[in-house]
Amino acid sequence: MDVLLARILKFLNGALFYDDSYKFCTYLVDHYLEMETMTKERILKEAGISQENMDDFVSRLGCSFRWEDFHKTFLEHHYTRLDQIRGRMLGLKTSDMVKTMEKDVSDEEMLELLAMLCQEIERHKRIVLVGALYPMSIAVEFQTDLITFGKNVVQFHNFDPTLTFTEDDMLVFISATGRAMKGFLNFRGDLNPERATSLLITQNPVYMRPEHKISDHVLRLPGRYDGVNFNYQLMQIFDLLRIQYYQQYYLGNA
Repeated sequence: MDVLLARILKFLNGALFYDDSYKFCTYLVDHYLEMETMTKERILKEAGISQENMDDFVSRLGCSFRWEDFHKTFLEHHYTRLDQIRGRMLGLKTSDMVKTMEKDVSDEEMLELLAMLCQEIERHKRIVLVGALYPMSIAVEFQTDLITFGKNVVQFHNFDPTLTFTEDDMLVFISATGRAMKGFLNFRGDLNPERATSLLITQNPVYMRPEHKISDHVLRLPGRYDGVNFNYQLMQIFDLLRIQYYQQYYLGNA
């Protein structure tokens, strides 16, 4: 059975309504490393949800109605996930992985870009992923690991009335053509995306040119908008980012 965080993200990433279940999940992700000392009363108050709705959602996650049982399971699963990550990343080197990947830059340039992007991830409070359904689903392992390390990583939901962007946010746009980001900037300017630091992961070389720049950073992957090829490239990029972040920041702070 999936760890609790994976079950929470299955619901959260596919949510369609701004309800107590959604608010409960976003609160847990935002306060993930505080859960060890978290109380039920604090969640109910700060998330603005009812105990009845929280108990109902917790039961649907496979836990009992009792807060004590959910809290205990949550912490056990957190440490289980950390053990899994440590085991999977033992001996991995991003430099070896970069050598075998398809790219338009040198190995050294790609490693520098990955290190810089992880620095940006570290300095921002929230990472918001924006894109179509399938590219976003490829990022779930990255999302799960980064949350486990204490970073608030969420997918963008258009229905959330509380959502607005600040200097504490990093927006990651996943779009082979770049159209998803252009459309977002055109139609959701009310959310102040210009305040956030932005990264566009794309195959479109146009957005590398200064006159067509729409993001602070661009990670350009080779190819001409090939959906299948782009998806495989995304898997590799998100693996590299989570491994690089783990080695660059989490191990030093653990």
